[in-house]
Amino acid sequence: MLRFIGLAVVIGSGAVSAARGQTAQAPAAIEVVATDYAFGVLPAVIAAGPTIFSFSNRGTVQHEMAIVRLRDGVTVDALLKLIKDGGRRRDVVERSVGILIAGPGTSPDGKLVVDLIRGANYVVLCNLKDTPDSPGHATLGMYKAFRAQ
Repeated sequence: MLRFIGLAVVIGSGAVSAARGQTAQAPAAIEVVATDYAFGVLPAVIAAGPTIFSFSNRGTVQHEMAIVRLRDGVTVDALLKLIKDGGRRRDVVERSVGILIAGPGTSPDGKLVVDLIRGANYVVLCNLKDTPDSPGHATLGMYKAFRAQ
């Protein structure tokens, strides 16, 4: 049995350093909970700046919490259509922000630290499939969108 070890990723340059004489901003904390083919409640708007995402999988199959930043003007529907049709994600995704993976009923040991950009649109999604021929979890409804303000 494989055990996924959580990872922590710092994206961007928004974390401020007290060593440079700046005041450190306490990151916001967002918990993302997966069930089978859905994520729990996630705010539609999250404050821009340093944010710590944690992830737990309460489902019966393996899931991931992948966070992407959409290109300007791209909708979640456009991303989902592209995923379903097998298109190039780089056409709609500005940046893959990070990913955490958890087996059924587990939580990774790590957290994902992200510097959310004001005005940007993000999507939390699961890119996994149960079998190579089954639909991706995102196309089954396992996604949530939010905007950083």
